[in-house]
This record gives sequence, C-alpha cells and structure tokens, in this order.
Amino acid sequence: MGFFEYISQHWYAGAALVLLVILTVFVWIRAAISGKKRSEERERIIAEIEREKALRKEFKTVDDSTFSKADDYRLIIGLCAYIQQKIENETDMNAAFSALSEIEKYAYVLGYVFEDSKKGLSEFFRANGEPLLSVSLDAVRKVIGGDFAEIFEKEFVMLDENDETTSVDNKELDVLDSRFSTIIENEGSEVYAKVASYLRLNKNYFLN
Repeated sequence: MGFFEYISQHWYAGAALVLLVILTVFVWIRAAISGKKRSEERERIIAEIEREKALRKEFKTVDDSTFSKADDYRLIIGLCAYIQQKIENETDMNAAFSALSEIEKYAYVLGYVFEDSKKGLSEFFRANGEPLLSVSLDAVRKVIGGDFAEIFEKEFVMLDENDETTSVDNKELDVLDSRFSTIIENEGSEVYAKVASYLRLNKNYFLN
C-alpha cells in the first residue's frame, strides 16, 4: 500500500501528520525568533559595555575643558562616571559617598536618575537604594524642580521601602511613569540643560 493510499484510508493519520508538520514549523519559528531576540539582547549588552568603557575612559580625569566640550547629557553622566571611579575601590562605598561634597553627590545621583529611568522612572527606584535615593530626591528638588520633581517625589514616597504608611498603587505608578516619560520626551533637553548649567557653575568641586 502506497503512502498516499494509506493516508486516504486512514484520515486520522493524515491529520496527525499535518498537525505534526504545523507544530514543527511553529516550534522552528519560535526558536528562530527567540534566537534573534537573544542575539539582539547580546548585541545590546555588548554595545552598553563598550559605551560604559568609553565614558569611563573619557572621564577618567576632569579638567576645565571637560565642562565646555561635553554636551549637556554627556556631561551629566560623565561626571557620574567620574565620581563612581573615585569611590568604587573604597572599602566602604557608602562612607566614601557620604564624604563627597553636596555638589558631587548631586552630580552622581542625577546621572543615575537619567540613566536608570529610561524604561520608566519606577525602574530607577527599584534599581537603587539608600543613601542614593534620599540624596536623589534632594537633588531633583533643588536642581530641577517643577513637574519633574513633583512626579519624582510621588514615586519616591510610593516606592519607599521604609514608609509603611503608603502602599504601591500600580495604576497610579503607571500614570506617573507615563507623565515622566512625556516630560523627558518633550522637555528633556531643557531638563538636561538645567542640570548641566548647575554642574558648570560648580565645576570647581570637580577640578583637582
């Protein structure tokens, strides 16, 4: 009995075969998509590492020209990287951070505010702890202000692990994240300029 004759007489076997082919194709497509996503994620991570290396190299030292050459955003994250390199080898990083001047602390935490909130402000709060969070609230209030600071403070209170009087409202958190993203999208350059201006006015704190 030939294959097609067998299939014609045993329809359920044919149906099972078709189903098997469909499942095989589906699994192959899923595997291909998954492989592509893994490849893209790997490339993203490598690019991020290279970016970090370049930033740390560029801001290994800071001089007067640093404040005129770097654009606003790069100055902010660059000074954050500069301070990170100053304190990361200390036995007690929290103590080393506490020993920094207020200006240096603000530069450090604001770099993290912008870098860690690219997928949502709430991601910044989930990724960091004290003493960085409390200092970041002071820095945002003093240096940036406005709606940016209002949203930041609301999320700070909502996600403060030490505040047992306020619970997390995920819907409200989503709304705040969306408002924050809108500010960054529409007014980001002005926000960065405000912070960069503050850092340039206080550049002597970074010059050795």
